[in-house]
Amino acid sequence: MSTNLEDIRTPTIEKPQVFIKSIKFNDDKQLPISYNSVIVFTGANNSGKSQVLRDVETGLDESNSLPTIVIKDIEYDFLGTIDQATFLREHFNVNQQGDYKMFESGQTFNKSSLQIYWQNRTFYNNLHMLFIKRLSTEGRLTSSNALKRDYHPEQNPIYKLYQSESLAQKLSDYFRQAFGSDLIVNRNDMQTVPLHTGQAPDKTAFTILNQDEYYNQVTKLPKLQEQGDGMRSFASILLDTFTSEYSITLIDEPEAFLHPPQARLLGKMLANNNPDNRQLLISTHSEDFLQGLLDTNSKNVTVIRINRDSNINRMSVLQNDKIKKLWGNPILRYSNILSGLFHEKVIVCESDYDCLFYQAIMDAIYEHKNEIAPDILFTHCGGKTRIKDVVSALKAVNVSVVAICDFDLLNSKQNFEAITNSFGIDWNVTLSEDMKIIYDSMNAKNSGANNAAWNQIKKIGKAGFSGNAPAAYEKVEAVCKSEGLFVVPLGEMECFDKTVNKEKKDWVYHVLENYDLATEAKLEEARKFVQEIVDYKPL
Repeated sequence: MSTNLEDIRTPTIEKPQVFIKSIKFNDDKQLPISYNSVIVFTGANNSGKSQVLRDVETGLDESNSLPTIVIKDIEYDFLGTIDQATFLREHFNVNQQGDYKMFESGQTFNKSSLQIYWQNRTFYNNLHMLFIKRLSTEGRLTSSNALKRDYHPEQNPIYKLYQSESLAQKLSDYFRQAFGSDLIVNRNDMQTVPLHTGQAPDKTAFTILNQDEYYNQVTKLPKLQEQGDGMRSFASILLDTFTSEYSITLIDEPEAFLHPPQARLLGKMLANNNPDNRQLLISTHSEDFLQGLLDTNSKNVTVIRINRDSNINRMSVLQNDKIKKLWGNPILRYSNILSGLFHEKVIVCESDYDCLFYQAIMDAIYEHKNEIAPDILFTHCGGKTRIKDVVSALKAVNVSVVAICDFDLLNSKQNFEAITNSFGIDWNVTLSEDMKIIYDSMNAKNSGANNAAWNQIKKIGKAGFSGNAPAAYEKVEAVCKSEGLFVVPLGEMECFDKTVNKEKKDWVYHVLENYDLATEAKLEEARKFVQEIVDYKPL
């Protein structure tokens, strides 16, 4: 891995620190990173989110012979001097030979080798562990266990709580927001420093002379390490991030073991409490955690969606200004549309009943074939007028998106043009001529100011066109389908079975409750339509 050999900037900073200056991914996309960045990697399963974090760690460790997979190159900044006295004292013991034994790994260095490694910007023998820490899902279940007093504790997060009442109270306040329970440091245990959960005793009720009684009450409370995975994981992330002196912290799936409200709260806490001298790189598969990050409106948050294309992991970067613009849209903010970042494809429908029917058809098709259904999210946006916003937002982060609209979309040139534009279709170039033929044909059928012809065609779809309109529509339909916009050919969803004369909601319930969706002959056209949408791939 190459490193930045210029502009080391040692005069102004004494404490040694390492920051990522930029990352070049295997699709050749270059991402500059500031010293207080929160970089969030999203994507479908097996897209490479966790691998990015492993690659960052590998890239700083020259002793690691494992190749990076998602990352092609990393450029680091090295600031300060590694032989700074306070830093050495905090991280090393000095043996009788004058060598330095690192607390974190047990590795031994002489002072000159430390200096040489630093000057050459190369780390061996786990020296990188002083500057970067990866919080794995497994490790978080044990890292909040009681601190053993016979272990050198200075860099342990629990020891820092032990030393600072204000810091301990701060983390307890955060913990209470998530679980309704205090997080208490037991400073009176003889062999360990455990953390307890529950209702903390009121300290004001105890004098200095009866502090033992305070801790006797604390001891009776449950220990954190005996609680569920969610509590332990949440507490570990708080401990490792809010007490950490690591300049680079990697967090893999922080939402693991957490309920959605807790995941969202954790996202807010991490975004709001990231200092200027720390970089957070996070992989997540949680809409709730991501929402928490975005709720803070932090200018330092960057979201990256990873799409895996064979052996190439393609990065789509959603910069801060775009995040702010998109997240200001209430449709995106208060729906499940953001979940599209974690799926291979999103299908946008006009209503939740459309989603219910089309997804049920898809599931039935694949269950009948004894195959696993594709990784597709069905979502709605409360009407066709909002489809353009959802499509634009998802395309901005390179999510494969398809929209299903009823046939009456064509009736409104304004709505139709806006939606086609969101799919990247140039109306004037590819659609205007044929749509004029269709509009002229339909207007000739209308009597007076009413829309009788359009009202009728909504019930029968493209079969209602006559004259030159059918040929014109075939060309319009082909253009729309090529970009992911599918118009119900029979008119609207209920037209797939006209024997059920019910409103949309009741029609859907009747069909789902009374039909075998995989074999019912009346639904053959519906199955063909859905399969075509599922099989759609951008050109």
